[in-house]
Amino acid sequence: MKYTISLSKMYNPDDFYDQLEKNIDIPPYFGRTLEELRDVFRLIGEDTEIVFTDTAEAEVMMSKYMKNLKKLCEAACRENDKLNISFE
Repeated sequence: MKYTISLSKMYNPDDFYDQLEKNIDIPPYFGRTLEELRDVFRLIGEDTEIVFTDTAEAEVMMSKYMKNLKKLCEAACRENDKLNISFE
């Protein structure tokens, strides 16, 4: 499965989670935190590629969150060999 998710017009984490939930099948119990997102990524059982595009604005508007998100994605990819995440 391949997902391409634009982060254009992302001004806060809620905007990010709204876009994520529109594009990826997220469990209904998902609590919209980075910790829970990491759990979702750990449970992916099929080859999955997630490409986050148009990241420049999000990098400015929510720089600390994006930094933590990237760290989380790197760790999730190390923990789950079925998962590949990139930022463009």
